[in-house]
Amino acid sequence: MNDERLGEVFRLLTAREFVATGTRAGRRSFEGHLQCSKGAVFVRLVVSDWDFLEYPAITILEHPSFLPILMPHVDSKGGLCYFRPGAVVLDRYDPALSIAQCLDQAKEVLDQIATNPDYRSGDIQDEFLAHWVLGQATSPWQVLKGSITPNAASANYSFIDTGIGRQAIIASDMAEVEVYAKALGNSSPVRTNCKCWLFKTEVRPSVPDVMPTSIKELFSWLQQWDRKIYNSIQRVLEREHTYLGYSFATFAIDTPIGWLGFGFDLDQVTRLGAKRSPKLYKQYLHGKGGARSLLRLYMIDISPNYVHSRNLSYTDLRDKRIKLIGCGAIGSYLAQSLVRLGAGLGRGSLTLVDPDILQPENLGRHLLGYPALFKLKAHAMREELLRQFPLARIESIAKSVVDHQPLFAADLVIDATGEESVSELINGWRLDRKEETPILHVWIKGNGECVQALWTDRGGSGCFRCLKPTDDQHYRDDRFKVLNEMPQKHQIGCHSFTPYAVSSPMQAAALAIDTVIDWVKGDPSPRFRTRCIENANVRRVKNQNITRLDNCPACSTQ
Repeated sequence: MNDERLGEVFRLLTAREFVATGTRAGRRSFEGHLQCSKGAVFVRLVVSDWDFLEYPAITILEHPSFLPILMPHVDSKGGLCYFRPGAVVLDRYDPALSIAQCLDQAKEVLDQIATNPDYRSGDIQDEFLAHWVLGQATSPWQVLKGSITPNAASANYSFIDTGIGRQAIIASDMAEVEVYAKALGNSSPVRTNCKCWLFKTEVRPSVPDVMPTSIKELFSWLQQWDRKIYNSIQRVLEREHTYLGYSFATFAIDTPIGWLGFGFDLDQVTRLGAKRSPKLYKQYLHGKGGARSLLRLYMIDISPNYVHSRNLSYTDLRDKRIKLIGCGAIGSYLAQSLVRLGAGLGRGSLTLVDPDILQPENLGRHLLGYPALFKLKAHAMREELLRQFPLARIESIAKSVVDHQPLFAADLVIDATGEESVSELINGWRLDRKEETPILHVWIKGNGECVQALWTDRGGSGCFRCLKPTDDQHYRDDRFKVLNEMPQKHQIGCHSFTPYAVSSPMQAAALAIDTVIDWVKGDPSPRFRTRCIENANVRRVKNQNITRLDNCPACSTQ
């Protein structure tokens, strides 16, 4: 930061009546008032990054009466989030203007909080879970949540070692907890009979003036939010003996914005006296015990349903039976993407079919590395995928597709071999047997100038052979020509191969996944797709649903 630009910053802040309060290693601190519509708000401005990769920090130092206690975009220490990360690019060459932008935006956010109840309520609801766990006298208790059986009344706690300490976890299936523990490289989990009581609501949490800190405040807020949830919790407190067998009681609610949990310590004398009649302890909580402190839980959903669906606005591949033929360069990246999209979950499965062994020449463009060298590709891919996603159902078949008889016992077959003869064979089987299962073929053209994919099904579009003219003299010519140059071939002894960069199988996998996503949404069109790299010497090929060739030997008579 040169002196001239720093001088501009000081002049700006002086004009706004901000005073410098400290300097350390380029970090400068200022304090002053933001002149909001309802009054002044005393804040601290700290600039630690003069390149503005991080926005200057603005902290509310004194809470004025015209601002509500519970505010959106303000953390428990008064830090104000006035710009979403990456929303605005501040000019590093004009720091005074950039800081002015930040102060003006902070004032605008505080004005909205002070004058617009809908803005406050709506934004707090969007951030509700963050507000829920922050601002407590003690640190929130972190609880992992695995898969929960629909309509389950409760789930038992277990404890696993995560490498950063002992971690509580609830899940309906103990086998799933065992898998989590093993995936984290630790010993078997410690199971308890202590229950977390579970509930579900379709109502978004209501926004209180302040987050509840006592049992009495919790009950009042629950009645305001969802009377059914309140009544359900009261029934547990009145009728269930088991919660009185422990020193604390916890509850978790599945809400439209995620899981919300809370708990409280039990009075040891009172709980022992009420073990035969839980109703007595409920009465205690509505009386003297209502002043007891509430602990708001930090629920972290690690269930496969959340992990694989969180980033999607559409259905994932859960419950789908998918067979992937070929675990080479394309198939390796495609297999990983399929699992991330939910393949192998629920009643679904992912079957990997490939007879080959991973050789040194494969490593430069394959997902797998040296630890899988000289292993069968299908088995090695399964091992790697289960290491990353141990709850997926994945089968590996280290044999040729010719020897895999139940090929079409699936919802989708993906041909990622990139071998025309294999693709022709699979295409012919589908047509000759009148199979209903669709096939997605995907391959790399030339030296990676582009990638292509073809979806074939019973819908009437052209088949894989329809991409080639039936004239014997032009058998190897493409129906839709895309390459302007013959691809380079490398020869080692009797073995030849086509060189291409590692980006090519990644692009092919991405193209295939995009087609699969469209299938999940209801329509895989356009069924024939081409995606080219920049500056490639290729012709433009339209993405389309190709028509059948009249004289196609594979499908013209179907």
